[in-house]
Amino acid sequence: MLGFPVGLVAGFMGTLLGIGGGAVMVPVLVLLGVPVTVAAPASLVAILGTSAGGLRRLARRGLVEWRLAVFLETASGLGAALGVYLHGLLPELWLRALLALALFFSALGMFLESKLGGVKPRPGRERSLARLAAAWLVSLLAGILSALLGIGGGILKVPMLVFVVGLPLRSALATSKLMVGVTASVGVVGYTLENRIYWPLALALVAGTYLGATAATRILISAREHLLRLIAGTYYMVTAVLLLARR
Repeated sequence: MLGFPVGLVAGFMGTLLGIGGGAVMVPVLVLLGVPVTVAAPASLVAILGTSAGGLRRLARRGLVEWRLAVFLETASGLGAALGVYLHGLLPELWLRALLALALFFSALGMFLESKLGGVKPRPGRERSLARLAAAWLVSLLAGILSALLGIGGGILKVPMLVFVVGLPLRSALATSKLMVGVTASVGVVGYTLENRIYWPLALALVAGTYLGATAATRILISAREHLLRLIAGTYYMVTAVLLLARR
C-alpha cells in the first residue's frame, strides 16, 4: 500500500532535484520500517521509471549532455556491479549509516553552491583531462552507492557535474536524470539474477515514480536554480538526521 504514494512523491522530488528518486524512496521506506536490504533493490527498479519520465522533453530542450553521460556511465556501471556484490555483505546498520553520510555531504555541497551563487561554466577548462578523470572517479563511487543503497547515485552526480565538470545546474539535473537510469538498470539486472527484488513493492514504486517524474519535468524546465539548491540541500540534511536518529 505504501509503494505508490511513496513512489509518486519520490518521482516528483527526484526529477526536480536530479536525485533519481532513490534518495527519497529509500530513506522514507526505511523510516517507515522497511529494511534497507529490501528497500534498496526495489528502489532501483523504480528509479528506471523516474529516469524515463519526462526525459524526452528535457532532451528536446538540449539540457542533456549525451556524450558526457555515456563516458561517465562506464564508471557508474562498474560501480553498480560492485555495489550489488557488497550489498549482501554489509549489515543493515552500516547501510543506513552510509545512506545518511551520503545525504549529509550532498547537503553541504548544495548549500555551498547556493551560497556562492552558482558555478559558471568556463569553456575549454571544465572538460580538461583532470576534471574528467575526477568526474569518472566520483561516478564510480556513485555507482557503488547506487546499487548498495538504492539511491540512483544522483546525490553525488549532480554536485559532481556542477562543481567538477562545470555544468549549469539545470543541465546537470537533466544529465543526471539520464545517468541514474542507466546505473540503476545495471543494479536491477544484478539483483534480479540473485533473486533479491521484492516485486510487489518495486512495481508499486515504479507506477508512482513515473507519474511523479513526468509532472515534475514541466516545473524543472522553468524553475529557479537557487531555489532548487535550497530545496535539495534542506531535504538531504533533514533526512540524514532522521536516519541517524532512528534506532
